[in-house]
Amino acid sequence: MATAPSNYALSRTPNFQELRKAAGSDDLQDSLRLLFAQQNTENDGLLMVWGQQRDALVQKIQKMENLIEEGEGFLPFHAFGELNLEMMKESLESDKKILAALIGLIDVACEAKKEKDFHLLLVE
Repeated sequence: MATAPSNYALSRTPNFQELRKAAGSDDLQDSLRLLFAQQNTENDGLLMVWGQQRDALVQKIQKMENLIEEGEGFLPFHAFGELNLEMMKESLESDKKILAALIGLIDVACEAKKEKDFHLLLVE
């Protein structure tokens, strides 16, 4: 049996009306549960994508480190070898900075996810 409609969910504000329709309920708790569950799912997807990007960047960095290590043995003896080696090292440092920023972003997002998980727990 459906619960009695909430005065808040029946308000005529467009955003709550849209949320009420999406939840298929006039109960404010049902509407907020849907909102928090959707946000939780979106955050999980975002964290998964960022994690994949982080992993790909780690592999890219490892390959570049290997190239630099190998290249240090013979590139200085070729025309423009020193310059190319230096550019590879600069590129590697840029990628490491991006990786550090991405890891920081993932950490912040994980902390926010914990808060949203708690909110979802409260409305359930």
